[in-house]
Amino acid sequence: KMPARLTVLFLVAFSAFLGVLGRNVGKEYSLVLVGGGLYDNNTAIWERIIELGGGKGAARFGVISAASEDPCCDADSSWVYYRDLLTKYGAAEVYYIPVTTNTTEQNINPVVVAHIETLTGFFFGGGDQLRIIESFYNVDAKIPSPALRAIRQTLYATGGVVAGTSAGTDVQTNDVMITGGESYQGVVQGATVTWEPREKKDLNALTGYGPGGIGLYGHGLLDTHFANRGRHGRLIQLLVDSSDVTRGAMRAFGVDENTALVVTGPWNSRSATVLGQRGAWIFSTQDAAHNEITSTTTGVSVSRISNGDVLDLNTYQITPAVYKSALVQSATVAATSSDIFGEEVFELDRIALSLLQSSVSAVTQGTTKQSSPPVVVKLGKHWRDAPENSSNNNKQAQGFGGTDPSTGLFAYCFSDLWLSMSVQKEQ
Repeated sequence: KMPARLTVLFLVAFSAFLGVLGRNVGKEYSLVLVGGGLYDNNTAIWERIIELGGGKGAARFGVISAASEDPCCDADSSWVYYRDLLTKYGAAEVYYIPVTTNTTEQNINPVVVAHIETLTGFFFGGGDQLRIIESFYNVDAKIPSPALRAIRQTLYATGGVVAGTSAGTDVQTNDVMITGGESYQGVVQGATVTWEPREKKDLNALTGYGPGGIGLYGHGLLDTHFANRGRHGRLIQLLVDSSDVTRGAMRAFGVDENTALVVTGPWNSRSATVLGQRGAWIFSTQDAAHNEITSTTTGVSVSRISNGDVLDLNTYQITPAVYKSALVQSATVAATSSDIFGEEVFELDRIALSLLQSSVSAVTQGTTKQSSPPVVVKLGKHWRDAPENSSNNNKQAQGFGGTDPSTGLFAYCFSDLWLSMSVQKEQ
């Protein structure tokens, strides 16, 4: 009999094989990855979803509300909410895909599968991303069901769109899927990669699901409600601590609320454009180092893009929106922070922008409000100043900003700040 651990690894590998059958050989589908908190009146994002799904009066959407505690079908259910919004913005048809943790038998229903094959777009609602895994995978939540395979095959056949918000975005990754945890505890205690959907016990513990998400986004880890909830620390820590597992990655993307990362283009030149209120963050550990003894991570590359900016997903170069120009610097010392992972305070945003606008500061830092022990995050513009830097002495950050004509508000982007993160343990 195959040992349990080997059985899990075999099922993960087999699932990955099924998931990539036909990958990048069909039509190029699009993704609209929303960071949660999507306003009903965010016309730009809703209309873009409809447009990529075939356009007003033609788009035919399937709604997956399996992540929700109330997926269907009362007036307050997730299904009704998204049905009404997609209809309002011009979908010709909105179909409820009746696959939930309580109706997993529907994921093999030939009638459901056949209807999925008639659609041009799919919308994954928020809630708990593990519920989507439990609903759409069979055999110990490792083998994609006929319904999930139909969603993938339909996207390849039509070149339609898959949109998600909150958990519905998190689940799209092909890599380790974040399943919970807070930044402070995650950095202090480290992340755990689990191999069963409900293995996690502590609600505050930082965990990622090793077999990954449903595999429609293949560029790295995903996280949502990002700067709004100060999730930078947890995503960086999971990226570092999962790097040696099968579905580990070197990049991660965090999307802020009421904001979308819109992925389009041919397979060999995909790009991601930000649409919406705030920004999306990109982290790379390609040149990073982690010291478990000192609980220190160094050399993480940090970039941020906002409305109208375009990220090349092959080269990871950023093209700023046309309304942005190089940030003007002044002889002002960069700001620091005493609540770097605080919720709804956007402290990492604030000190990063302040650093980029300073002509006299090359490095700044923030600490957590929790002090037993404190966590210190440092940001720098010049990679020659990065701790333990060995390969990027000539690289330095660039920042751009301007008044967004769609909102009248200042928006900014930047590339390649270096970041270090350390737990200040008592000596």
